[in-house]
Amino acid sequence: MRSAWLEIDLNAYRANLVALREHCGVGLLAVVKANAYGHGLVPVARAALGVGAAALGVALPEEGADLRETGLESLHSARIVVLGLTLPEQAPLLARYRLEPIISDVLVLPALGVASRKLSGRDQGTPLRVHVKVDTGMSRAGAPPEAALALCQAVEDAPDLQLAGLATHFASAEDEDLQSVREQWERFAPLVAAVRKQCGAQPRGAGLDPVCHAANSAAALWFPEARLDWIRPGLVTYGIPPAPRPMPFLPRPVLALKAHLVQVRHFPAGAAIGYGGTYRTSRPSRLAIAPVGYGDGLPWALGNRGHALIHGRRAPIRGRVCMDQVILDVTDISDVRPGDEAVFIGRQGEQEITVPEIARHVGTVTYEILTRLGARLPRVYVGERAE
Repeated sequence: MRSAWLEIDLNAYRANLVALREHCGVGLLAVVKANAYGHGLVPVARAALGVGAAALGVALPEEGADLRETGLESLHSARIVVLGLTLPEQAPLLARYRLEPIISDVLVLPALGVASRKLSGRDQGTPLRVHVKVDTGMSRAGAPPEAALALCQAVEDAPDLQLAGLATHFASAEDEDLQSVREQWERFAPLVAAVRKQCGAQPRGAGLDPVCHAANSAAALWFPEARLDWIRPGLVTYGIPPAPRPMPFLPRPVLALKAHLVQVRHFPAGAAIGYGGTYRTSRPSRLAIAPVGYGDGLPWALGNRGHALIHGRRAPIRGRVCMDQVILDVTDISDVRPGDEAVFIGRQGEQEITVPEIARHVGTVTYEILTRLGARLPRVYVGERAE
């Protein structure tokens, strides 16, 4: 195996889902888009279903197809909601794999109906489940609130489609001031009541009432009105608080980025280190090389500002982060040798480097740090019942 890898603790992931679901008391759609935020799509999806997730959320039909193609029974029968935009040309793929698209207008309905009808014989006439999204203030995808009920009715009137859900998305649920969330909620709540009255008493197909869902991680934690039938958490399920606010439970970190050192060398004072010589040693120094770099998703901007943990102590990154390697200053850490473990994300001893810390260093969001962790890094799954 490569000497740099990601360690994924599926037990921690399961524990986070269970804690959040118990705190909120409603169904949970586990968001596994973007390779489960870099953690590995299939193992994480299986773990979510194993602790009772009501559905899985992906961004692309192709991600849903990948889950179905595993041949695993749990993923074959799971509800999979495609959270991204739906285009008419995607309809055959959505219908073939029984994925549940979220739509924003009527333009895609004819294509969805045709695709569902073509497969109705094979699937005993089961209509394609469709969710309607409402733009309540994100100014992104979604029907205007004044058009949402008509769109829901259009789905209900289509003989090969079933209204499966009503959704919105909060733009600023992480903010301590929840005023914008309240404003969005006030636009969405009347639609929830109307859809439940209009459609909930007349289920078709599989006999399921439409589920209403709005709450991402932050809203699920701190805005209980929006929990509705399902919550749609992402970040917090991977062990990262969505905002620096008091948490009702302590999420367990799921991911660690580790590498084995491949070289340790001595350098004199004044030695130029790495591309461009952006760091010069101020004293005789011992520098170690770890075989991980920006080609793996370690941010280039961590050059001369980031750290790794070695022997439970912080080793500064010296010079620029390279595509495949990074140089660490181990002068003040005794007995460092090739083969020793360096931790770039995660805990070692009493020290920890978190994803939010790295995001602050490089001026980005935690989501980007996670989703940029590349396919070159093997994912090693640990913990009881690790898939």
